[in-house]
Amino acid sequence: MTGTHLYIIQSDKTGTFKIGRANSPIERLDQLQTGSPYRLKLLLVLPDQGYKEKELHKLLTKYGTQGEWFKEEGLSLLPDEIYELLDLELINLPWWKYE
Repeated sequence: MTGTHLYIIQSDKTGTFKIGRANSPIERLDQLQTGSPYRLKLLLVLPDQGYKEKELHKLLTKYGTQGEWFKEEGLSLLPDEIYELLDLELINLPWWKYE
C-alpha cells in the first residue's frame, strides 16, 4: 500500500506502544493524544510500509494489551530491520520528564 506509513507510538506512563498505519502518522498521533490520559510520542515512521502492520501484530500477539497496543517488552521482538531504527534513548529514558 503505497502512501500508507507504518508507525510506532509509545505511552509515557505505561510504556505500551501502538503499531499502526496511516497516511499521516503525525495527524494520527494528534488523534490518539486527544483520547489518551498519558502523553504519547511518535517513536518511528516507516514510509510506504503500512502493509507490514498485520504481520507485526501477529508477531506481537502474546504482548498485546488491547487492540493495537502492546507491552513495552514486545519491542525487542520486532524484526531487526525495524528494531535497529528505533531511538533507544526515547524508549529507555523517561523522555517525557525532559521535554
